[in-house]
Amino acid sequence: MASRPESDSPSDQQLLAVLRALPHGLVVADATGSVTLCNPLAIELLDLPRQFHLTPYPAEALEHYLHSSDRRHDGDVMEFPGGRFVKLTRSSTPAGGNFILIEDVSAQVSQERARVQAESEYRSLFDNSVYGIYRDNLDGTPVRANPALAALNGYASEALHIEAVTKQPRNWYVDPARAEKFARIIKSKGRVKDLVSQVYRHRTGEKLWITESAWYVRDTEGKPIFIEGTLLDATERMANLEAIERQANFDSLTGAANRFRFLRRLDEATRPAMKDCVLFTIDLDHFKEVNDSVGHAAGDIILKDVASRLREIAGETGLVARLGGDEFAILDRGEGALAQSEVKAGRIVKALCQPIAAGGRSITIGASVGVAAFPGHAANAEDLLRKSDLALYEVKSAGRNGYQIYSSELHAVLKRQKHLERELRAAAEAQAFELHYQPIVDSATNRVTGYEALMRWNHPTLGSVPPDVFIPIAERAGLMTRLGAWVIGRACEDLALLPPGLRMGINVSANQFRSPDLFDHIASTVARTGIDPRCLVFEITESVLVSNADVARHLLERLRWLGAQIALDDFGTGYSSLSYLQKFPLTVVKIDRSFAAGMFEQKASRAVIRAIMGIGRDLDFEVIAEGVETKEQIAALAQLGCRFMQGYYFGKARPLSDVVTDLALSQMNVAAPARLPLALAR
Repeated sequence: MASRPESDSPSDQQLLAVLRALPHGLVVADATGSVTLCNPLAIELLDLPRQFHLTPYPAEALEHYLHSSDRRHDGDVMEFPGGRFVKLTRSSTPAGGNFILIEDVSAQVSQERARVQAESEYRSLFDNSVYGIYRDNLDGTPVRANPALAALNGYASEALHIEAVTKQPRNWYVDPARAEKFARIIKSKGRVKDLVSQVYRHRTGEKLWITESAWYVRDTEGKPIFIEGTLLDATERMANLEAIERQANFDSLTGAANRFRFLRRLDEATRPAMKDCVLFTIDLDHFKEVNDSVGHAAGDIILKDVASRLREIAGETGLVARLGGDEFAILDRGEGALAQSEVKAGRIVKALCQPIAAGGRSITIGASVGVAAFPGHAANAEDLLRKSDLALYEVKSAGRNGYQIYSSELHAVLKRQKHLERELRAAAEAQAFELHYQPIVDSATNRVTGYEALMRWNHPTLGSVPPDVFIPIAERAGLMTRLGAWVIGRACEDLALLPPGLRMGINVSANQFRSPDLFDHIASTVARTGIDPRCLVFEITESVLVSNADVARHLLERLRWLGAQIALDDFGTGYSSLSYLQKFPLTVVKIDRSFAAGMFEQKASRAVIRAIMGIGRDLDFEVIAEGVETKEQIAALAQLGCRFMQGYYFGKARPLSDVVTDLALSQMNVAAPARLPLALAR
């Protein structure tokens, strides 16, 4: 083998310069099989030994080197350690030898592998996605459809789906306006995002709901050539939302409008530009006694029958509402409503005096009806409601089972209410109230986890005044801030006397929330009593959040910073509860008592409870069911995933002394009184 000369002739130098400038490696073998030329890049790319600087070199040695076990071949592409790939291209020389061109293709191989991997991943997503994925021509004819979309339309495969949709094109949207909206949005914006529509399942014509997003696929010049999109079956979600929205506006037991819907309609009807309307407020006479004697199931039948009779009387122009318990209302806005108000009030009384079949018996109840008109008797919704209530109160005072239309003489009744308000102010000054505590129970362990503090007023001459009587008066009189501050202070003091770990629920009214000193009062009370703020649960209703959302959010965030929990009370009865779960720092949701009461009679009640439990799991809320009164309700709620409960089954609200006694007995493993079948939460 000849050695390389110490110096090169000019022609050799030019050749070396050319070889060094080549963008690829080059190996040349002569007709005898010896390597006569090998440029530096070839040595580098092939990771050749240093002796390749010497020529000629046996081609067999080169071939043996390239085919050694640590090099992988893929056709003409060779892989070297470290992820480097080279491509060998052989061609013959005129003299019978061979050129071998060596090209570094590492980047191309890497890109190809990435493309194959991406294509595999896309195929996996396309085939396994729970979302329906499609590609259509601009005229709507299908090009691709993944298995989820084929199944959504009732077909077993993409091929069957495309064949059926192509041969038998049908309207996709139930409402043709949705197709127009889809086309308008995608043409103007180039994409559609989360469009909720009702569509037809192609094979069966069955209706279902979907959430759809779509976009244009464009060519290199930006011209649309396809439409791609994804969609998800939203039928179950829409059914749950519909059930919740219905519960937000209608009473689950009777189907009548609930209080929130009624108050909105009342506000609309009494705006300055509106015409005459008449309000009938209706209380069933002695319903509580009848309900207690025949049972809650029969009582529910009575309430549903009453609502049905009221709807018949109200007709198409009147709104029937159940305001709570045995309280109903009719808002009549039709032409001639004022002239017919006395006749209609008489019809209501007569209809509700007719026997009702319930609990295997024929039961007769009566009704008291108060009537007031706008604008004749009142200037706004609040005034109309108050004067209708005054007329109702007069009927009850006169012996019930009748009706009364508001008149100026009823101002005497208003005076009596004013007297009660003065008494209430004096009681607030003297702090002549008590707190009773109702247990909240973990039904899985039958242990008390906490209590809700409930206010009681024992009047020296009137006796026990129900909260539903004095709380509204306190609200109207502006006393709730003072009373609420007292409740917070006393509840925290009493909590300090209870075993550690028990939680205390404290109701906070909308009026309290407007007090700028509320947070400071709570913080100072926590510091004074030494309680763990994490054991405090402030219970609020939608009215708190509606009154001033920004102020409410700021205060709730400060309370959460302090460590306290925030519970949304009476959940499911308002008209925008779902939005509150996202907007406010809530931690506990209390399902309104009407759902537990109606879960065996109303399928929707169970659906709403199930939906609320799902929301609670997804958003990490604790869920408490209120109004639990029977073992059957406990079992059904537990089956739906509800663990924490509150209601008469576990105990009524009782004084602190009774609570402390029962907890002490429980700790001593002494049988507690039958009225509290519970153990202490540990």
